[in-house]
Amino acid sequence: MKLVSHYLQGISDVGFFPSISLLIFFLFFVGMIWWAYKKSNKAFFTKMASYALEEEEGTSSSNRNNNH
Repeated sequence: MKLVSHYLQGISDVGFFPSISLLIFFLFFVGMIWWAYKKSNKAFFTKMASYALEEEEGTSSSNRNNNH
């Protein structure tokens, strides 16, 4: 870590980079929240939620119970 900090001390305005990183992270996080809650994604999330409840083709409930 000393090697990295030595090079970073030589860069003027090194405090600028953490600020940019924080801004990029914040904008990404806000964008993901906006994407998740917009109304056009409701159908997508409903479809994805129902996948866990669907049975696979060729598998019936009696076959699954006999295999346990």
